[in-house]
Amino acid sequence: MTTSSTKSASQVGRGVLWLSMAKIYFMGTGFLLVVFLPKLFEKLSGDTTGELYGRYRVVIGLVNLLNMILIGGTIQAVSKFISERETRAHSVKWQTLKIQTAVGGSLSLALFLGADLIATHLYKQPSLAIYLRIAAPIVLLYSYYAVIIGSLNGLKRFFQQALMDILFASGKVGLTIAFVVAGYAISGAIGGFLVTAAIMLVVSTFVLGRLEKGEPFPWQAIWRFEWKTLFFAFFLNGLLQIDLQLLMAMAPPALGTPESQAGIYGLALQLGQLPYVATIAVAFVVFPLISRATFEADANRTRQYVSATNRYVFLFLAGLVATFASEAAGIMSLPFFPQIYASGSQMFAVLSIGYLFFAMVVVSANIFTGSGKPVTSALLFAGMLAISGLLNFILIPRFGGMGAAIASSCAMFGGCIAAGTISMRRFGTFLAPLSILRGALAAGAVALFAYYLEPAGTGTVWVLLRLVGKFVLYCAVLIGLRELTRVDLKQVLALRRP
Repeated sequence: MTTSSTKSASQVGRGVLWLSMAKIYFMGTGFLLVVFLPKLFEKLSGDTTGELYGRYRVVIGLVNLLNMILIGGTIQAVSKFISERETRAHSVKWQTLKIQTAVGGSLSLALFLGADLIATHLYKQPSLAIYLRIAAPIVLLYSYYAVIIGSLNGLKRFFQQALMDILFASGKVGLTIAFVVAGYAISGAIGGFLVTAAIMLVVSTFVLGRLEKGEPFPWQAIWRFEWKTLFFAFFLNGLLQIDLQLLMAMAPPALGTPESQAGIYGLALQLGQLPYVATIAVAFVVFPLISRATFEADANRTRQYVSATNRYVFLFLAGLVATFASEAAGIMSLPFFPQIYASGSQMFAVLSIGYLFFAMVVVSANIFTGSGKPVTSALLFAGMLAISGLLNFILIPRFGGMGAAIASSCAMFGGCIAAGTISMRRFGTFLAPLSILRGALAAGAVALFAYYLEPAGTGTVWVLLRLVGKFVLYCAVLIGLRELTRVDLKQVLALRRP
């Protein structure tokens, strides 16, 4: 290996490390808002029904849907074209900023001008219009910020990119909580996000610095690549948001106000998404491995990667989900959650199971994309979104939040079956039936243990002890069934080596 290639490999390795740490930090600080905001709304604004948190989650959910559609495709596009030839960095940055002005600006303006229409006719809550207008500029600011981050990534300035993520996460949590504590409630919570986005756009632009003018690059080439990723991001993130958005619009009056139902469901949803969040780091490892193996036409190595990745992800998440689902009532009754949210424990349990299937789909989609089939991944999420929308439309008016949880979980289960079928046809492997059976038996042992266990206490320490004990039990059963052995540890470590 040459000195330059060794240096490049080392640079990429450090970059993955920094970015992984930044993502973990980003998710960890984001979880602080899940923990603190419901309690702050109760203490400072008298929100004992979850209505304020419900309004906040619905508005931020819609904004995040638009943000994630724009940011993912933009970062990829900018990074791709700059990394291919750094002399075009200046042109790529400015051409993409023009595209974002048109696309992000249009979405931001539509949200601002259409706030009354959305609040009145979609959510049937006219009072939400003001919050939608406050949040609207975030979409444009975030789309510009994505260009700067994509430029840093394309120039391989990974440490600075990670630092921006860490600063953004810290600022968002800090300012959101500060504005809420100052008495601004929902406006403060949304305003904290808005102010952070504005500050970080300025800071990241300063960190990137001036780029020397080089060869020009046409905006049409960027757009031809970017629009495809926008559709993919729409299907993926639409699936993450559609249940909450439809619940606000179609909540049955007999079960409480729409805002209260959305608040309780919103918290259960964020907790239920933890299995999906736990799989994000897998993409850092499996994507380049699959890409290289398929590029080299090494079918056997590809099959090994697919089989091993799916097996380990399933076994880990099945234990995590069994542990969380069986302790759902204890988790949502923790003292830092207002009492009203305890009623969402069954939704949390159902959603955690659904997001186990969704996590398996996400891992498979990364494998399909890494093997050169991004359209397959997009169609997979599009089908799941359509099924979820239909089932939510049917079940929410009858069962409220529980209907939404069941609808979303059924769509994700169907997506997992479809992903497995595609994987079998393309790679000849997905997940061994024996591994599924043993994982199910271990999860069943945890469920039986939880059913017959008389909780010794309801405090935070007791809940944590039960969580740890249940996960240890799950692992012990897998070891007893010889599904997990010392060889597995070696294989996991081997998967990390390029």
